Amino acid sequence: MISLKKLYSQGRNKKGVTPIMASVMLLSFAVAVGVVVMSMGRAEVEEEAVCPIEVGLLFAEISGRSDYCYDGTHLRFTVENGVNVNVEGLIINIIGMEKAETIELDDAKLGKAGSYVGKIPFPAEAGQIRQLKISPKVPLKGVVEICPDQALIVEEVPSC
Repeated sequence: MISLKKLYSQGRNKKGVTPIMASVMLLSFAVAVGVVVMSMGRAEVEEEAVCPIEVGLLFAEISGRSDYCYDGTHLRFTVENGVNVNVEGLIINIIGMEKAETIELDDAKLGKAGSYVGKIPFPAEAGQIRQLKISPKVPLKGVVEICPDQALIVEEVPSC
């Protein structure tokens, strides 16, 4: 039989985790969990982010009428920028009865309070235009972002 003294001395020779080491491990685990939770929260905010600045993009008013029309082969429009931010380009979505097109106009740069006259080919075979959507591209924190929530949307495009 093994004596109690011998059994007690065998238990003392085992190496264990000191209280300081346990505290360090617990703190490290808490920091790791916090980093994971915060990064998940940040990703959720970025997914639902919208343009934080009011662009102020509008169709130009000429003779009391918004300046956009379709001549059967080309969509013609004039847009004016607001005074808050420069526009680095436009995304044009045209939905016809038979066809839809997306056109990216990188040359449509509008300074603050600037204007842009556009003429975009859209074939007559695509049918009558059901919707026109013009979205601005603006620089945010050094990166050009598309602002679909600031888009100009027109359901009925008149003939020129």
